Amino acid sequence: MSIQALSSLLAGLVTLAIGASVLLRDRRRRTYRTFAVFTVAVALYHVFTFAAVAAGNPWFSWLSLWPAAFIPPTAGRFFRAFLSEPAIAAKHRPPRGTYAWTAAWCGALVYGAVVKPIHETLWFAVPFTTFVFFGLYRCIYDLYRQYRATVTRVEKARLRYLMFGGFVATTLALTDFLPRVGVTWPTVGNVLTILYLYFLSQTLFRYRLLDLNELVGKMFVLGSLVGILTLVYGLLLVWVGGGSPQGLFILNTVVASFVILILFEPVRTWLEAVVARYLVRERYELRVRMDDLRRELMNVIDVREMIRRILASLEESRRVTHASIYLLDPDGAGYDLAGHIGPRPVDRMDVATRRPFFDRLRSSPVLIEQLERELREIEAATAESAPNKEVETLDAIARTLDELKASAAVPILGGGGDDIVLGVLGLRDERMRDAFGLDDLDLFRALAAQAAITIENSRVYERMKERDRLAALGEMAAGLAHEIRNPLGAIKGAAQLLVGGDGEPVKADDVGEFISIIVEEVNRLNKVVSQFLDYARPYKGEPAEVDVNEVVRKTMQILEAHEHPQKVKLDVRLSAELPRVRGDAEQLRQVFLNLGLNGVEAMPDGGTLTITTARRRTQRRGEKPTSFVEVKFQDTGKGIAREHLKNLFIPFFTTKEKGTGLGLPISQRIISQHGGAIDVRSEPGKGTAFTVYLPTADETSVTTTGTISRQSLAS
Repeated sequence: MSIQALSSLLAGLVTLAIGASVLLRDRRRRTYRTFAVFTVAVALYHVFTFAAVAAGNPWFSWLSLWPAAFIPPTAGRFFRAFLSEPAIAAKHRPPRGTYAWTAAWCGALVYGAVVKPIHETLWFAVPFTTFVFFGLYRCIYDLYRQYRATVTRVEKARLRYLMFGGFVATTLALTDFLPRVGVTWPTVGNVLTILYLYFLSQTLFRYRLLDLNELVGKMFVLGSLVGILTLVYGLLLVWVGGGSPQGLFILNTVVASFVILILFEPVRTWLEAVVARYLVRERYELRVRMDDLRRELMNVIDVREMIRRILASLEESRRVTHASIYLLDPDGAGYDLAGHIGPRPVDRMDVATRRPFFDRLRSSPVLIEQLERELREIEAATAESAPNKEVETLDAIARTLDELKASAAVPILGGGGDDIVLGVLGLRDERMRDAFGLDDLDLFRALAAQAAITIENSRVYERMKERDRLAALGEMAAGLAHEIRNPLGAIKGAAQLLVGGDGEPVKADDVGEFISIIVEEVNRLNKVVSQFLDYARPYKGEPAEVDVNEVVRKTMQILEAHEHPQKVKLDVRLSAELPRVRGDAEQLRQVFLNLGLNGVEAMPDGGTLTITTARRRTQRRGEKPTSFVEVKFQDTGKGIAREHLKNLFIPFFTTKEKGTGLGLPISQRIISQHGGAIDVRSEPGKGTAFTVYLPTADETSVTTTGTISRQSLAS
């Protein structure tokens, strides 16, 4: 049997093993699947080539051309999927032109089998070989184009290795066809193909496989292991058969060694995952839950929500029966209990009285098993009965763990390299003494690191909120001072004229006018102060089930009697079936009246104010559906400028010539106290819509008296 046939068999089997090793790691990734399909096409070509040479049957040669025809499209599909990975981020383009050529050559193969064996002719073999290797060189050209477009040094190095390695392997594989036309040439293309495919598979698993020395080292290790296994097989054959190993057995042992070594790592990983999933199910679930929890905490900013999620996940994992979380107090003097599951631990840990515990915790997690082991070692090494300082320190640390109801304590360390312990995570599984191994501690450390990020982000967020509150307070104080100063100036001027401040007597006719000015400005001051108190005082309404439609009707009656611009129409559309809400009808009427007046005043040249009520339902992922009532005030006025929208609910901010700027803040405060919200949408030149959302009191309590009416405020 020729060396070419044996090398084809070796290349086919090893290529299949490489493709299977990739597919075993992750079948969900498109890059892995396309690589496996590509290797199957290459492997089938080599296997059928071996069969054709070994059996001398021309039909095997015809069969080998079928997988060869699919090598260009499968290679193109893989390389373009590989280049479109997020790390490289090239645009994905399927090789549609190659698909068309592949279909044409498949038709030619069918014609050769049914009509005339053209596949045995030279004029068929040369174009077909050109098609196959042109497709492979096109893949290398795609690598080159992406190499030129890539600016990252790391990715350029990886693409450069793939590009040069692919060019050399493809060129040497092409030279394997020279012996078929009478040219003597060593068969080395298959060996280079195997090495390149193996290197290609490693680039899928290891993002930083960039150094050529690392590749050479891996190949040397692989070759050494293959040689060792081959030697073992040969010695066994000599021992069993009493002779020297023959050529075919040597080939088989080499092939088997390659296959075993290539499949060993992914098969071992897969088996470990299966064992962890079915035999060590609780540990597997803990790892899955901790990974999911860390991803969830990336979007959490509230520390209380973080604590709730951590404790809930630990309890659901069934690996933890006791858990507690302590957070550093603002003074830094101790740690307060923020949450726990299981028996309640101590409420506070002072740093001064538990200094040994925190000194040790700052460097690594504290385990009760490790403390007991160190105690036994010290007691075995110390024969003296006198108290030992190290023993006292370990005893103090163990007592602190006992107060935490924990067998392990993991530090929540702050960033910046200053080793500040922001909190402590205490854990215990009362079913086992040494419940947590090193792998579990790595999971808990990663969780604590994410919790530290959440805590620090929460502090930054609170500082920003405090800054915004102070800024709002400054604006509110400035607005209040402005609203009070103007009436005071008018009062002062009128009073000075009454007392004759300029030396001239006051006319009797002017006295009444000045007094009316003073009364008017005093009333204005009283209104400003009253509205400010309404905004500042806590909610003191009398909550009851309220028919929102009825509140809207009474509001419309007040709007009709109010002074308003001409040609303003009111379009009221009340839902026929509207749930009741729980709240204070008078305060809701105050909100609706304020929004209605704002809408009317926004249309000095006339327009339509549309007021609608509706029932809405929403459902967040993982939660029950909720129902709420929507009340919308839509006007056709000039709208609100975009830069003013964010300031509408700031006290004393107003765009009106006459107004205190407290109407909308008071309305927002009332709706917020009812558990609802106010949303505003505006488009300059087309109008503004204020929407009030109120949670329903009882979804089964429905009013059925709503009607649709159209009225005119004035014409």
